[in-house]
Amino acid sequence: MTIPDSGDASADLYLADTNIYVTAANDPAFAQRFADFVREQGPIAVSSIVVAEVLIGVKDANRTASVVRAIAAGQPLLTPTEDDWLLAGTITARLGGEAITKSRSFWNDTLLAAQCARLGVTLITHNTPDFRRLGRQMGVRVVKAFP
Repeated sequence: MTIPDSGDASADLYLADTNIYVTAANDPAFAQRFADFVREQGPIAVSSIVVAEVLIGVKDANRTASVVRAIAAGQPLLTPTEDDWLLAGTITARLGGEAITKSRSFWNDTLLAAQCARLGVTLITHNTPDFRRLGRQMGVRVVKAFP
């Protein structure tokens, strides 16, 4: 899968948020819908931000490599660029508020939104309110599971 480096990508390229992988790991019916979606849509993009967030919840360090392989599913991990970091910092400052600036989860969401906006991929998430708020600031496309 080739991901362009601009927001001009086709709307049919997707990236799943961390909460999609966590739900799939804990809900077999949801995991099946996710697998069906991937089969129908083709490979989805995978962010290193999402992988890092998932790994925080892996208690057994011996499972780290297998978890990364499972999430990546043969796709390269996409890493935020300097521009993504700068945009995320700018948007976080613009939104203000101590709760926002001190929340690792919101910061990661902002960085992920910046990355998705740059790549032109649509983010699949259960957390549509935060990402829609971010989308008004940076143009990231967001859908609930499953479009």
